[in-house]
Formats: sequence, C-alpha cells, structure tokens
Amino acid sequence: VSIDDLGREVRFNHPPQKIVSLDPSVTEILFVLGLDNEVVGVTDYCDYPEGAKFKSKVGGYLDPNIEAIALLEPDLVATTLKTNTPGLIKQLENFGIKVFVLDPKNIEDIFHNISSLAKLTSREEKAKPLITTLKERLSEVKRKVNGICRPSVFLEMGADPLISVGPGSFASDLIEIAGGRNVFSHSSSRYRRFTLEEVLLADPEVIIICSMISDDSCLAQKGWWERWTSMSAVRNGRIFVVEADLITRPGPRMIDGLVEIAKAIHPEIFQEPKR
Repeated sequence: VSIDDLGREVRFNHPPQKIVSLDPSVTEILFVLGLDNEVVGVTDYCDYPEGAKFKSKVGGYLDPNIEAIALLEPDLVATTLKTNTPGLIKQLENFGIKVFVLDPKNIEDIFHNISSLAKLTSREEKAKPLITTLKERLSEVKRKVNGICRPSVFLEMGADPLISVGPGSFASDLIEIAGGRNVFSHSSSRYRRFTLEEVLLADPEVIIICSMISDDSCLAQKGWWERWTSMSAVRNGRIFVVEADLITRPGPRMIDGLVEIAKAIHPEIFQEPKR
C-alpha cells in the first residue's frame, strides 16, 4: 500500500506493469527509478529524458485524453494535483484504472514523492541511494551559503509580459535556499505580471532569465536587459540564463536547478574555477 498526497490508499498485489504519467515531473521520477519499460503513455509535454519522447502521447497536461489513456490499459496513472484532478480520478476509476496523485509544495516534498512512487512500484532499492545523493547535494548548498550576504534576485519567468515568481513557487524557494533574496518575495501570488518600472525600482543585484526555448531568444533577452544600465545587476554584468525545466518541474533535476541558481547568485562559491 502507498498513500498518495491526497491521503488516498493505492494498493497493488504485484508491481504495476503499465503506467501512464500525466505530468513531466512524474515522468522524470518514473524514468529515474528505472521504470522506462513500464511507462506506456505520457503527456505531450513529457520530453525528458530522451526515452519519454518515444512513448504514446495521451494529450495535454491539463486536458489529457481519457479514451487514449484507457486504450493503453494501464494498471496505474500517476499525476500531480491540478484543478481537473478530482474529475479525472473519477473518470479513470470508472475504467477500473488506479490513480496516484502527488502534490509537492517544496523541495523536500520531492524526496517524499520519489519515495512513495518507489514504494508503489517496488523500486525502493533504486530510490534509496538516489534520495540520499539528492539530500546530500541540497545540504551542501545550504551549508555553503549559511550566514553569507544575500544578494537581491529578479527571476524572469516570461518576457512578454514580464512574469516573475512569488512566495509558494519552487523558483522563489530555490532563490532563498541558494543564498539569495527574491526581490518579489512579498508578491501577492506565486506567479504574476510585473512592470519594467517595478523591476527597475527593485534594483536587483542579480537577474536570472528562465529559458523555455533555445538560447538565441535568451541572448536577445539578455541584451534587452543590458539597456537598463541604472540597475545593479546590469552594471555588474550579473545576468544569467537557467533552463526553466530545472526550476519548475518538481523532480530529481530540481537539485541541478538549485545548483545553477546558486552559481548565478554566488559565483565566488559555486562556479568551478576556469582551467
């Protein structure tokens, strides 16, 4: 028996043989647990690792195709909590399909999610060393930034309109853990639009741009910020690009995202010396 994040008991007499994942972060966890062969279906957005691209697609992240899922005859559908999840559970259970729901709120929850999916799929032995390593890497970052000065950081999630992160978002947590201060940590929501004036007024010491697409557009975006020479981050050449998936998908790679953010905020501690 494994208990999901909605407090529901999900039990199997034998490990599930056919699994559909309805979230990119869940897909990454399943693959890292060595369940490549068991995963039979994923969403259109599940693009990592490479093997996920070749699985049957069952539609969008928020609007999966129930018939397409049912046709794959999975023992298990694993997803994260979204607005449509309660209805989705009902529809899938009508087909006799078990649903396991994760709802990570912070980086520590990711370890719990890996562990509960491992328990459900009899992959505990694979999960233990993985979780230990991830926890050690997290502790290492916390230890290195303990007690040092915390530069202010503006994290750009979207360029047009300008979107940044507030409390309750993974990215905002990562900034704090990595030894920075999110300039919009008092924002009214996890993600919201900001005006250029608000950013100029906040005068961040570090700007981090999230790259959703290829680097070209990010280089252009970097160049766009460099025009605002009154900002500390611009004057000191502290504009960095980080891959969005590493800081928005609550899976095993989020620790990589944390390290990338730590390198941007505290290069004096985290950047590898140039050879």
